[in-house]
Amino acid sequence: MRNIWTVVVAMAVAVVVSAAYHSFFGMPSGSQLSVSPTAHAADPVSNPEIRPEDRVLGDESARVTILEYSSLTCPHCAQFHAEGYRHLKSAYIDTGKIKLVFRDFPLDGLALRAAALAECLPAERYYPFLQLLFEGQSGWTRSEQPVAELVRLGQLAGLSRERASDCLQDEAAFEKIIQERLTGQEDYQIDSTPSFIIDGRKHPGALTADELDEILAPLLG
Repeated sequence: MRNIWTVVVAMAVAVVVSAAYHSFFGMPSGSQLSVSPTAHAADPVSNPEIRPEDRVLGDESARVTILEYSSLTCPHCAQFHAEGYRHLKSAYIDTGKIKLVFRDFPLDGLALRAAALAECLPAERYYPFLQLLFEGQSGWTRSEQPVAELVRLGQLAGLSRERASDCLQDEAAFEKIIQERLTGQEDYQIDSTPSFIIDGRKHPGALTADELDEILAPLLG
């Protein structure tokens, strides 16, 4: 009986992932997929679990973990990476006080492809490439050929043209990223980007330096 239920659950997950996958690729590039708001906040936990597939920025033994759920085509996410992120990195990450884990929450097909491209990079180039994508977001997202522009950016990050093109068509990577998004919705009720899980609590919006200080001070004091 247990084996039967395992198969049923696996099939249900596959259906959800497949539906999400097709919803992304049935949408024009740049159009956003809506997320149904949920009524309940995440239960507080001191630090979320770091999964083997997570890319960690900072000292892995840091006392506090921040999960960032962002879409690479989200203007508010780009705003955070232009402002609050710089303060977070210099004041907290580089000093070993916190570690950051970026988790993709793509809002459209173009964000999904960009996330798959970033996943192709080795760990040491992953976060610098995310920053490059956010800083140049208005350029590649508004390009007449955004996928070709992503290939070019992938080449700047050290990928060959062929490798970058392959990464932008990697269906296995797409499904993994969509599953990450679905897990964020279920585990932390993520319904907008950017959203941050800090000390188990959800903080939506492009957090400023002052807001980060206010949140982090009690956790580090």
